[in-house]
Amino acid sequence: MSAQLEKQASYEATFAHNFRKQVFSRVPAIPARTELAWKTVLVTGANVGLGFEAVRNFLRLRPKLVIMGVRSVEKGEAAAAVLRGEFPDPRIEVWELDMESFRSVQAFTERAERELDRLHVVVLNAGLGKLKYERVEEGGCHEVSIQVNYLATVLLSFLLLPKLRPTASSSEPGRLSIVNSGACLGLSLEDPGNGRLLDSFDRPQKFDGFGQYGLSKLLVMMFVATLAQIIDPKEVIVNCTDPGATKGTSFFRSVNWIMGLGVRAFLSIIGRPTKDASRIYLHSSLVLGEESHGSWTDWIIRAWPKTMYTQQGQQLSERLWDETLEELKFAGVREKLQKAL
Repeated sequence: MSAQLEKQASYEATFAHNFRKQVFSRVPAIPARTELAWKTVLVTGANVGLGFEAVRNFLRLRPKLVIMGVRSVEKGEAAAAVLRGEFPDPRIEVWELDMESFRSVQAFTERAERELDRLHVVVLNAGLGKLKYERVEEGGCHEVSIQVNYLATVLLSFLLLPKLRPTASSSEPGRLSIVNSGACLGLSLEDPGNGRLLDSFDRPQKFDGFGQYGLSKLLVMMFVATLAQIIDPKEVIVNCTDPGATKGTSFFRSVNWIMGLGVRAFLSIIGRPTKDASRIYLHSSLVLGEESHGSWTDWIIRAWPKTMYTQQGQQLSERLWDETLEELKFAGVREKLQKAL
């Protein structure tokens, strides 16, 4: 449905709109009829901030199992212990997942394949804002906060799709919501000409932490919109979810203390508490239906980043899709996707 909201895109990308939405709008309550009995939920980045509060919100709906995907199992178990004290009935499991490691993503999904009959709801929440250019140790040529985080998110999405599909005993569609950010709404991608689009981000001399973070989120939305064109929403509903500015998270923990003070001061004015912002995840993954497939959402469906309505944006989305599948060929994602269709 975001595809039909082009007229709203320019305004929704403005600071005025987002300030107004942050300050004067309230995240609605989850409808009383919503429940998760006998269902399995996965939330990544689940031991702190928005991820932790999202798990708490999901647990209130009495699922059979909630999996907390975390980078540190020790910290994850400490967070899970708090939640087990509040919700003794549902099973809560802590699984290791490092979104800066393709090997970790593959190991995580292999475990899901072995141990789970089905996943019903997946919220990919893990993310971190970095101001410093970094490379991963796995031999790739991408800085961690842009391509690797984007590619790991895409890889995890692809590899979890089979577990999200309906089964004979559970016929309703799976739900995949990928957390995004309004930082990308007014951005556009630079056409690299004959060069690869992904490679055009791998330039230390041009690295801009906040700007590149927004561009990485634009890549995610372009990916989701393309994926939604080939995935039947009666099998898996996939969308992006934007919690908006939120205070009380550790998202900017890697910035220097001076910038950290400025960020915290700004968020104290417009930021929502995590308990409210995390409720948006439930709206996107439970309350909104097939109409949200391939869309940008919070508690309603909103316009895509405005560049996605342009001819150049659509062409770059196609290039991004092809390059992404090529980049992830080591995991056989193209073959697995074709088999799943």
